Amino acid sequence: MEEGLPLLGSPLPSPVFWKAEVELVTHPSPRQPSERASPRPVFLTELVHPRDREHTLAVLREVAADGRARRCLHRSAATNGGSRWCLTSIRGIRDESGRIQELAGVTQPMRGPLFAGEEFQQHESGLRQLLAQVPAFLYLTDRELRFIATAGSELAGPDLELEGRPLLDVLGAGEESSSMLAAHRHALGGEPARYDTEWSHRTFEVRVEPAFDEEGTCTGTLGIAIDVTEQRREEEELRTSAERLRTLLETTSDSIYLKDGEGRWLEANDTGLQLFQLSRAGYQGLTDLELARRNDFFREAFIACYASDQRTWDAGKPTRMEEIISQPGESPRVIDVTKVPLFHPNGERKGLVVLGRDITRRRMAEQERDRLLHQEKEARAAAEEARRRSEFLSSASRVLADSLDYDATLATVARLGLPVLGEWCAVDLVGEDLHVARVATAHAESSKEPSARPLEKCVPDLEKPGGIAEVIRNRRPFVLSVQPGEEGMLALCDHERSHLETVRELGLRSWLSVPLVARGRTMGALTFASVRPDRYRSEDVMLTGDLAWRAALALDNARLYRESQQAIQARDEFLSIASHELRTPITALRLGIQRLFRLARGGAEPPWKTVAASLDGVERQGKRLTLLIDSLLDVSRLQSHHIQLDLEEVDLSGVVRDVVAQLGSVLARTHTPLSLRADTPVVGQWDRVRLEQIVTNLLDNAIKYGAQAPIEVTVALENGAAVLTLRDRGIGISPERMPFIFGRFERAVSSRHYGGLGLGLYIVRQIVELHGGTIQVESSPGKGSTFTVRLPRG
Repeated sequence: MEEGLPLLGSPLPSPVFWKAEVELVTHPSPRQPSERASPRPVFLTELVHPRDREHTLAVLREVAADGRARRCLHRSAATNGGSRWCLTSIRGIRDESGRIQELAGVTQPMRGPLFAGEEFQQHESGLRQLLAQVPAFLYLTDRELRFIATAGSELAGPDLELEGRPLLDVLGAGEESSSMLAAHRHALGGEPARYDTEWSHRTFEVRVEPAFDEEGTCTGTLGIAIDVTEQRREEEELRTSAERLRTLLETTSDSIYLKDGEGRWLEANDTGLQLFQLSRAGYQGLTDLELARRNDFFREAFIACYASDQRTWDAGKPTRMEEIISQPGESPRVIDVTKVPLFHPNGERKGLVVLGRDITRRRMAEQERDRLLHQEKEARAAAEEARRRSEFLSSASRVLADSLDYDATLATVARLGLPVLGEWCAVDLVGEDLHVARVATAHAESSKEPSARPLEKCVPDLEKPGGIAEVIRNRRPFVLSVQPGEEGMLALCDHERSHLETVRELGLRSWLSVPLVARGRTMGALTFASVRPDRYRSEDVMLTGDLAWRAALALDNARLYRESQQAIQARDEFLSIASHELRTPITALRLGIQRLFRLARGGAEPPWKTVAASLDGVERQGKRLTLLIDSLLDVSRLQSHHIQLDLEEVDLSGVVRDVVAQLGSVLARTHTPLSLRADTPVVGQWDRVRLEQIVTNLLDNAIKYGAQAPIEVTVALENGAAVLTLRDRGIGISPERMPFIFGRFERAVSSRHYGGLGLGLYIVRQIVELHGGTIQVESSPGKGSTFTVRLPRG
């Protein structure tokens, strides 16, 4: 037995290292007691309990046979009852030729109770089988860091014997060895240590713990080296993959967020963090609601994210939406968000992947595109509207130009804009007396014409404010839209509400009235009505205005044409009458002259009374002819404004008396009585000749139409003005002819029954107005007429 073995009969206090020759194990032979060689290895007789020697010897022979290290569990050889279980590790030592010459081992006591021998062997065998299946290497060292026991040493390399060898011999020199020794020394100090090392081209993760005895004293180190080569390779691959993924996440312009099943933020790339201005250290493990409480600016955004997360979880499938995230000092960002929920096999929430793409620029581009498209559509619509408007107006112009008949033009104007501009139309014109007349109406549906007929009487009053009257006064369009139950017609012309029911029956809700203006003169108004509220827009007002301008021109042209036709007819009639009127005095004048010629050629002295009578007729017809010619000249002068008044102080009463005296013979010849009240002088600044012309024309008119009834002439002074009143009880004037009797070539009755040029009253009115006065007439058919002339005296 080698030195250092414990004495027999005493418990084994600490590990014992020993050697034995191989021959003593493989070929034991009996020797004499005096021989030094023991028939068995020394450690068998002194360290192994007799009952365990055969089992231990078998293990020794296995090691001697193949040289592979083995362990065996046995009891110590103590005889004092203090036997303990021990663990012996055995390895073979080869010579230069590779033969196994010696066996070396280490025997160390086991701490704590152990199983019985057979049971322990069974457990040992099972434990070894288990360790053989686990890629782990277990070892135990003493305080000098020599291997005491190992398990799974095959992982370190084939045929590697470690028991009894110092750790430094196995590791060799080098920086890695120094760090490993430092870890073991750290464990000897009572603190566990961990390190990775490369061994036989494999990677081991080594964990070193201090080994304590029963008294708590550190007696060495206990280490376990796990083969993590594949794990480290996989970790490296995962790390490389993670780095690639991180590179991909950080280089992408999209925002990426990972959340767990509770909605807590796990990971986000820089783009995603910048969107909410978060730092890498300030978001992980927090939910959207917790982040909302920490950031007032993004509070609403986080709450909205939380709500959309819940909708995604509830849907149980990927969702897509757009979210608007406000930015401090910038315009909001529009984010196209896709959320993908992840679930465990049992259906519980696992995580949420959120992908966000900033589409702000795209949305701005789309908005700009939509704006341009909208502008293009509007431009196209405007062009189409302009084309339709041009076609409509062109068609309207052709229709209006088809006829110069005034009444036909009125009917055309009323129907021209239907149904394009509404369902109902009215044409109102201002007359010579400045009163408005509704001259034409029309409805888009002929079946509703009878229902709309009462509106023909709904004539605007120029004395009332607003509505059509305001359009005529100000030459500005008027648009009105009313809702059901409102009374919009009242604002147009129906101030007495008499036609409100008709408006309701027709369902008219919108009104558009535009002035009819031609050649600077306001002729009236063109009004459209529609059943649609808010029907009329600015373009409708423009279109209706253009139509009204064309209609006004057409109406004015028709009026001018009618007036020209009437003027031509009046001219022709005037020429016929003038020829007749001029021929009558000329014929009488010629007859008188011819009579005088016959008397002169008779040779005898003619009777002077007969000559005087003939000369008197010649003079009278000459005066009549002169009066007709003067009337024609006056009309020409009045039309050209070439009449000059020779004002002087004149007594109107005297002028009237003189004219009555001059017409005495006419009054006598026609048997027309006349009463004159002109005793009081009425003096003013007037043209005497023109005053005589006024009185003469009025008296001549009264004699002609008086039917030999009495004539009353009165001159008076009223309110500082001279008043001449001439009343007859003749045939009178019909009401429909009253507005025209002061016109050129106009007369109250047919020229076939009464002579004259139809210029007398026209000249009277013009002369009176030149003096700043007025003339009025009151008349009833069959009851006569009363003419009143008022002249200012200054």
